[in-house]
Amino acid sequence: MGPGREEALDRLAQGVDVLVVGGGITGAGVALDAASRGYRVGLVERADYASGTSSRSTRLVHGGIRYLPQGHLGLVREALRERRLLLRLAPHLVRPLGFVVPLYRGLKAPLGVRLPAVARPFAGWGVRFGLWLYDAFSRDPALRHRPLPLREVARLAPGLRTEGLRKAFLYFDAKTDEVRLTHAVLATARAFGAVTVNYAEVAGLLRSRGRVAGAGVVDRLTGRSLEVPARAVVNATGAWAERVAALAGAPPFRLQHSKGVHLVLRPGVVRASCAVVVPETDDGRLAFLVPWGDRFGLGTTDEPYAGDLEWPAPSEAEVRYLLDHASRYLDRPLRWEDVTAAYAGVRPLVARAEGSTASLSRDHLVVVSGGGLVTVTGGKLTTYRSMAADAVDEVVRRDGSRVGSRTHRIRLAGADGLEEAAAALADLEPDQREHLLGTYGSLAAEVVALARAEPELCGRLLEGFPHLKAEVAYACRHEQLVSLVDCLYLRTRLAVTDVEAADRAAEEVARLMARELGWGEGEVARQVDRYRATRERFLEPKLT
Repeated sequence: MGPGREEALDRLAQGVDVLVVGGGITGAGVALDAASRGYRVGLVERADYASGTSSRSTRLVHGGIRYLPQGHLGLVREALRERRLLLRLAPHLVRPLGFVVPLYRGLKAPLGVRLPAVARPFAGWGVRFGLWLYDAFSRDPALRHRPLPLREVARLAPGLRTEGLRKAFLYFDAKTDEVRLTHAVLATARAFGAVTVNYAEVAGLLRSRGRVAGAGVVDRLTGRSLEVPARAVVNATGAWAERVAALAGAPPFRLQHSKGVHLVLRPGVVRASCAVVVPETDDGRLAFLVPWGDRFGLGTTDEPYAGDLEWPAPSEAEVRYLLDHASRYLDRPLRWEDVTAAYAGVRPLVARAEGSTASLSRDHLVVVSGGGLVTVTGGKLTTYRSMAADAVDEVVRRDGSRVGSRTHRIRLAGADGLEEAAAALADLEPDQREHLLGTYGSLAAEVVALARAEPELCGRLLEGFPHLKAEVAYACRHEQLVSLVDCLYLRTRLAVTDVEAADRAAEEVARLMARELGWGEGEVARQVDRYRATRERFLEPKLT
């Protein structure tokens, strides 16, 4: 059991004002918003933090350029406002990223917009208008789009196919590590007094005079059961929102799940210094090649999904779909062996109309169930802060208070003191400095201090990767890390970056965790076996 868990559970049992169910990015946002308004806040998560959709995205903080031709202008405007805020509130985790949009001769549906033959010669003008509108919504002069001369395309993305390339543009969005963003929000919420516990599952809701008055919670690590009294309960469980809402009666909404698959490509396979938009797919979806460290991520798909919510697996057909479509626009076609990892996530889409999930809006929904359970669902990573504010506004309204959201001006943990932290890391290798500052911000100095104080934590976790051994100890001591699977998939991200590398690191990581958590040899073996079983389940197509 992780350090401090028993104390945190004891504090929850004393009661809170607002109990948040769900420890993904939205639940973390709700906890921070409510705590910063002065509420006593508790948060419980049935698995590890950010273990669901919040760890399986394209890692973009973006307005959603594909939503413009669908007419979702309000969503784009809101997302670009949130992008602007996050660039300021979390500069260590949210950074501007350029996207090359190549337009080739013969495209029938550029950026997902199907054009009649007579309009295809004017596709460049249509894309230019959409990018101008995108800039107008973003209100950020530093991130305006511009046309790209073909010689500059060759400089920014030399791996793009040049045959038939008619026009190109460069526009801007932002990239992030969605798991680290979730942890930064959680750490900031805890600084405001919130109590957060992972592997704590809601087994039922408490009621008083017909109203929801808290929840019964089970600690999945020890089996301990407790009741958490609360004046308000907020359901922020993403893909599980409908199931949790059913604990209060028939849910007043319906979700339609969508599966999105991402691939991680071997270093050097994609030759580009920025992101690249795959300009056309057979079914009108949009895909991106996005730089992730020394590799590129390729995603995503968008298909209706009714399978396992906990461990959705990419299918062979979905992997081949992404490889085939991206290869059409690269000078070197992508091959199966270029993929070092693949993963899938489930989007919770509010089902307001029949049809494909690709056409469903990413707008969020705040709804009150019988007895007063507040549910926030739908939405997207970029808009988590506004989703959280809307959910807490509903709590405030029902509470009779008038305290407004403050999170638009609260900088996240690790955002301040970046220059001082960079100076403290000056003796490390460049890749390690970049990794640590981009993962922890100014808190990187605390990680390095552990490595310097304890010889067992010095050095790289794995040759060829920037992670320090001290990061495992830091996660155990400060972030409630309790499982090898979580360390490899969620904390180091090795298992969703390079499966072979994660396999090589598994035993070493388990022993580092054993040192922190008091595991014996039997538990180390069980943790390694559990990782290997998860790896087999998670990777339906055998990539290695």
